[in-house]
Amino acid sequence: MHQSHVLVVDPNPLILQRVKSALAGSDYGILSARDASEAETLAAGQQIAVVLSSTGLPRGNGYDLARSLLSAHPDAKIFLLSGGFEVYNRDRAEQAGVVGRISKPFSSDGLRTRLEKVLGELRRSKRSTDPADVLPIKVPEEANPLEPLGEYPPGHGQAEPLSEMLPSALEPLSAESLPPYSPPSSSERIASIIPRDFRELSAPGASVESLKPALERAVMEVLPEVVEVVLRRSLQTSPAFRDLVEVAVDEAVRAHLPTIARQMVQDRLAEIEAQDPEGSY
Repeated sequence: MHQSHVLVVDPNPLILQRVKSALAGSDYGILSARDASEAETLAAGQQIAVVLSSTGLPRGNGYDLARSLLSAHPDAKIFLLSGGFEVYNRDRAEQAGVVGRISKPFSSDGLRTRLEKVLGELRRSKRSTDPADVLPIKVPEEANPLEPLGEYPPGHGQAEPLSEMLPSALEPLSAESLPPYSPPSSSERIASIIPRDFRELSAPGASVESLKPALERAVMEVLPEVVEVVLRRSLQTSPAFRDLVEVAVDEAVRAHLPTIARQMVQDRLAEIEAQDPEGSY
């Protein structure tokens, strides 16, 4: 009997780690692919129980992959993962035979609960509580932990009285032993930003409503630069983030390109009609 597998299709390695954590202790194997083509190759000849695929994938998408995998593995339960820039089309998913959607990011426990609804209870690995697995601690027979240690020899291990070690530290302080206090002169005083008449000044106050527009303007002025720096550094240092952005842009173009093209054609036709109302063109 072949082992059943859960196929994970996502370019982000963190997704795979959470799936592994969710299935820890179960009898299901895990197959991992970064794109649709690799997923179809891995699934060939395997027993696929569940597919967890991103909606947007490099060189493909989750909807077409679901339709292709179901033709070869009709009993597989397919979930699409989406979040952030990834768009989930419910009608398109239903037509492809997708069971449901799992939002990203997700927790391992939440994913395990979701999978148990289609797979049944997943066994967890347990630490052995059999007394035979516990190694006994052997105590030498000649050792007796309850045997008294006996008394120290005279003068051995006994500390000297504290009063003999530090006599000066135990002497009480008296007013005569302290040096006389003299206030600093004006030239010795430390400069302060507090005005001399601070007790006579009223406490400053500000209305939250008056500060809010100024704070919003300040944030909006620096926010584009902050976002640009974060994105630039992420694109340079994180391959997973680059793949995610590539997938998001590809999915967004596929979703909105027909609408943009249609609008451009309509605008052009309206422009032509305005230039030639009689339709001589």
